[in-house]
Amino acid sequence: MKIVGYSYFQGQPHFTMKCDACLLNNRKPMFRPDWSTDVRANDCLVVRISRLGKCIEERFASRYYDAIAPGIDFIAMDYIAMDYPRATAFDYSLCVGEFVPAQPKEEIDRVIAAISEVVTLRMGDLVYIDRASEPRMVERDEVIQQEGLYCKIK
Repeated sequence: MKIVGYSYFQGQPHFTMKCDACLLNNRKPMFRPDWSTDVRANDCLVVRISRLGKCIEERFASRYYDAIAPGIDFIAMDYIAMDYPRATAFDYSLCVGEFVPAQPKEEIDRVIAAISEVVTLRMGDLVYIDRASEPRMVERDEVIQQEGLYCKIK
């Protein structure tokens, strides 16, 4: 399983990859890494891929995902300036809420088409789309709660 991130950075699309150890299931605590002093959270939409695809045209993209969930992408901002992979791909750096059946959305279709030009998408892969332009600071013992998502920071 791949976890592929999509966001805009300085007006350009930006892709990131995370391993499956980065996945934090809903209702499990997120342990802030000791090596970072500035961990921030970014709201995201997580899309579950339902079939194999490469170079998917945008008009057919809705056929390649079946469910969406709210998510939180955690970023170690003190490492992002160094362009260090540790900044985004550490253990439990992506909290995923409860999946619900997806309805076709133009934004998701555009992202799926763009990502599929770079990597082959397979059944079970996750694509997360960052929603906020500025990540917010998180503190220990903070609770992040949204519809379908609950995460306590430890």
